[in-house]
Amino acid sequence: MQSFTLDTSAYSAFNRGDDRLRDWFKAEIDIVVPSIVIGELRAGFAAGSQRKVNEDLLQRFLDSPNVSIETISDGATKIYAEIYLSLRAKGKPIGTNDMWIAAIALMLDNKLLTLDKGFEHIPDLMLVSI
Repeated sequence: MQSFTLDTSAYSAFNRGDDRLRDWFKAEIDIVVPSIVIGELRAGFAAGSQRKVNEDLLQRFLDSPNVSIETISDGATKIYAEIYLSLRAKGKPIGTNDMWIAAIALMLDNKLLTLDKGFEHIPDLMLVSI
């Protein structure tokens, strides 16, 4: 079965109706959601005007049988450190949360579904082309 790790930008765009993402949110594809993504989404919901609606949509999504949540493990912390060093050496910093999301995708050997360009500078990270 096909699998990918989901970034906040892709989830948000899908919920706004971005047709480019429709084929990735199917029952036959396993979707891994880093807990960091859930935190980012809930922070956005808290600051918005439709918190309850967005929370309900997110919960239904997370309850889907093909969706799993991944937390930060010791393996991810080691990968995070390497990402940090690599980006620092290149002078291409990205946000801390994005480095955690990338570390989880790399740890799982998953492609990352994202619309953010900053991930392109992370060595060995495979991105979903949309």
